[in-house]
Amino acid sequence: MAEEHKRIDFLLENLKSDDWKVREDAAELLGEVGEYDAVEPLIEALQDEDWHVREAAALSLAIFEDERSVMPLIKLMNDEKCNVRYGSALSLSMVGDERAISMLEKATNDENPVVRKVAKIAIKEIQNRLE
Repeated sequence: MAEEHKRIDFLLENLKSDDWKVREDAAELLGEVGEYDAVEPLIEALQDEDWHVREAAALSLAIFEDERSVMPLIKLMNDEKCNVRYGSALSLSMVGDERAISMLEKATNDENPVVRKVAKIAIKEIQNRLE
């Protein structure tokens, strides 16, 4: 157990690295570990200057299905990078919160066809969870 906490602490520290690739890898691994102490740091990583990190953080937050991530992920649907919008839409589908539906409906008109498709799927997923 102590070893697991050391690894999580190491990953949380790596989210603060100067190297975007280290931050991206840390965000991905925190999602794989699935430790709830990572939710808030991953939410903070949604504002990272590098889109790779924002995307990895968004995708990792899907694992937790934590409602604290809903509003930050909704805001991320306006990101300039389609990969980030995709990650956010996918994560919102997993969280399943109805607050995301309005933004996902807007995303069904996204310039990127993958984002449009994921937004449509996410809306259906959320609606199914609400039934």
